[in-house]
Amino acid sequence: MVDVARLAGVDVSTVSRALAGSSRVTDETKERIRKIVEEHGYVVNHGARMLRNKMAGQVLVLLPNIAASFFPEVILGIEEILQNEQISVIIGSTQHDREKEDVLSRQILTGAADGIILLTGRIPEALRSYPGFEKKIVAVGRALKEPDIPCVNIDNEKAIATAVNHLVERGYSDIAHLGGPKSSPTFFARINGYEAAMEEAGLSSKIRVAAGERFNIEAGRDAMASLIRDGSAPAAVVCASDEMAMGAIRYARSQGLTVPQDIAVVGFDDIPFAGVYEPPLTTIRTPRRKMGELGAQMLLRNLKSSNFKSKSIILDHELIVRESSGGEFGR
Repeated sequence: MVDVARLAGVDVSTVSRALAGSSRVTDETKERIRKIVEEHGYVVNHGARMLRNKMAGQVLVLLPNIAASFFPEVILGIEEILQNEQISVIIGSTQHDREKEDVLSRQILTGAADGIILLTGRIPEALRSYPGFEKKIVAVGRALKEPDIPCVNIDNEKAIATAVNHLVERGYSDIAHLGGPKSSPTFFARINGYEAAMEEAGLSSKIRVAAGERFNIEAGRDAMASLIRDGSAPAAVVCASDEMAMGAIRYARSQGLTVPQDIAVVGFDDIPFAGVYEPPLTTIRTPRRKMGELGAQMLLRNLKSSNFKSKSIILDHELIVRESSGGEFGR
């Protein structure tokens, strides 16, 4: 590397940054160094670099279900940032199993992973006795109960209120909420946001919540079935996820109801299939890729500096209006 620096007319640290893809080095200098490296057959020893930095060069991403549509864009954002630092991403799908969470998270204890990005909404119990574990964990998209763990998220109460207000503006008053598990701070916040928005609109007497144990299609179907079984079908529903909204629509159709003519539906997340579902789904868009990018940057800053502690970040959401929320059928 010393020879490359001499030939390029820069110092060794500049060569190191250029080879790592650092934004602190101009494109012109990167290109000059790249040509010198190619001409002289220099090979970057990433393993040696990680040893010097006392890092394993791997970050574990824990998520509850690798098949869920919410997570791929988040992971892409994480990978993009970490790969620029020559850090590999290990994906651990826990299937909501606490024992699996503990087994996977022990990679921090053994030194196989430098840190964990949590998409599960809870800290594995195996880590709680590990000194300084707070510096090695960040959360993305699912808030934790522990306020000292930094998180990249949206304001879930405000986002659900946006969905409720959209329906109110379209003339709906009988609006129910199909919620996710109350044990999750994220979905509990969405239930609270729904109730607060209904009260603000003078519709507290219309509050109806059916919460599922998951937030997938089956949970949406079961929650809608519960609402209809316990009384008449609501005029509109705000769902805790797009998958729940799709399950709710399927069940409504099985009961002879049409969307949005008989019941309006709003989802949450704007997953890739939301816009091509029938009918196209009105939903709250979450900036999932940006969440992943910022979460990875947050973890890197924590790992690189013993004195730095990242702060939580709240990103904006966006209402995406499509056919499923109706309008002229509001009542």
